[in-house]
Amino acid sequence: MSKRFPVPEFERLQYKNLPWLAPTLLDEAARIKRLGNHGAGSKDAPGAVPVAMGDEFCAKFGLQGPQRHAVACLTPARDVTLVGRSYAWPIQRALIVTSLDADKARVLADWTTPRPMNTRLGPEQGIVIPGGEFYLVCAHRYGDHWIFNRTLIQTPTQAAGRSGFYVASSTEDHNDDFHACNVAVTWGN
Repeated sequence: MSKRFPVPEFERLQYKNLPWLAPTLLDEAARIKRLGNHGAGSKDAPGAVPVAMGDEFCAKFGLQGPQRHAVACLTPARDVTLVGRSYAWPIQRALIVTSLDADKARVLADWTTPRPMNTRLGPEQGIVIPGGEFYLVCAHRYGDHWIFNRTLIQTPTQAAGRSGFYVASSTEDHNDDFHACNVAVTWGN
């Protein structure tokens, strides 16, 4: 590792050759119902689920491609830590917003890798944001726009008094290596 440009540790091999099935995206009505369950304190509400998004949102953030979706992240209403990592040739982007409505979306974080094959995606120790509802888009640069990555949502075991989930992504459709643009979402128990 270079001392001048240190990169965070990232155990990427655990994300190679993972099984993947195309997700069923929640439409607007199903997303609103899931949010209602989350607000009502349902035990199964915290977590992540792929959701559909509109043309205006994609145009506003320069997003294109056949894997068009966001990951709706539903967490307890307390501080949540987000940590990003990456290992991929294309420049990666993790866009975290408050809404999928193009007019109402407030950007909480918009991380990109500084160069290809770099594990740094956002601050090394991550960031802390208020929990509740937010949306994550994983994408990679192609010319002057961003192409959606395929995503895989994992629920990690509880460790060090924290709960959460992990969103892994892949830039390619022909292999199942999900270490391109990854974000861990955790909160204290």
